[in-house]
Amino acid sequence: MPRLGTPKTTDTPFTLRGYGLHRNKPCSVTVLPAEEGGLRFMHRPSGLIIPAHADYVGDLSLATTLVKDGVRLQTVEHILSALYGLGIDHALIEVDGEELPILDGSSAPWARAITQAGTRNLRTAKKCLKVLKPVQVQQENRWVRVSPCEELRVKCAIDFPASSIGQQSMGLAVTPENYRRELAPARTFCLKSEIDLMHSQGLALGGNLDNAVVYDDNGHLNERLRFEDEAVRHKMLDLIGDLALLGTPMSGFVEAHAAGHAIHVALVKQLLSEPDAWTMVETALVPTRRLFRPDFAQELAAV
Repeated sequence: MPRLGTPKTTDTPFTLRGYGLHRNKPCSVTVLPAEEGGLRFMHRPSGLIIPAHADYVGDLSLATTLVKDGVRLQTVEHILSALYGLGIDHALIEVDGEELPILDGSSAPWARAITQAGTRNLRTAKKCLKVLKPVQVQQENRWVRVSPCEELRVKCAIDFPASSIGQQSMGLAVTPENYRRELAPARTFCLKSEIDLMHSQGLALGGNLDNAVVYDDNGHLNERLRFEDEAVRHKMLDLIGDLALLGTPMSGFVEAHAAGHAIHVALVKQLLSEPDAWTMVETALVPTRRLFRPDFAQELAAV
């Protein structure tokens, strides 16, 4: 039986504001506690609710976008990664723009805000998707697979021709403590040679060295890296955000090679389409209580 724990929501609301990485438009996001419903977005101007689920995935060009009834919410992966990685089961995410803010390019600001808001156990059973057999998706040399495991574990490998990134790999059990320390601070990244092409496609218009790591043939242009293998850690951060589109916590071992948002989501959809590959398990009810770890908030504040 997976170690499920208890279902959680945030204890108090919080708001973060900033500009989108790709469209460079302002956006304000407020995360509200919720008793049920999973992770859901509300487009504040229209009042439309969009569940964080693979059924609503639209464009996957350098970001994960949710679409419903003509409303688009772009670059949702970092906030979803923080919520999923920190074990938040239910929350309502109010958004007043079309692209969520990039902040510093990592999920640390989201993780810090969640930690400072505190978490609260809910008086409901926690449900979890337990993987029963391997499922794999492959696209040329890119692949991602999930196999049975009693907890959520992820392992990523990347192989870039640019020697400044090169080959990197990392595996991790996804617990709130591991997520905060090992993955949340890792920033999004790109190659300097890709920037002009992205700009010509109307992407990365809000990108700069304050919210992304930029590599060239000689190394990185930023003052410092947060980890020597920051690139693969950010890939793991993105993977966890895309796994949130299962719509439920999961126990399984997810491995990804040279993967990205499109193939991450393809795995989620493939897994959901094979009902004999998984089962739902749940825990018993527990008393409600508030959980807060100020030491973790202080650690993230130092990033």
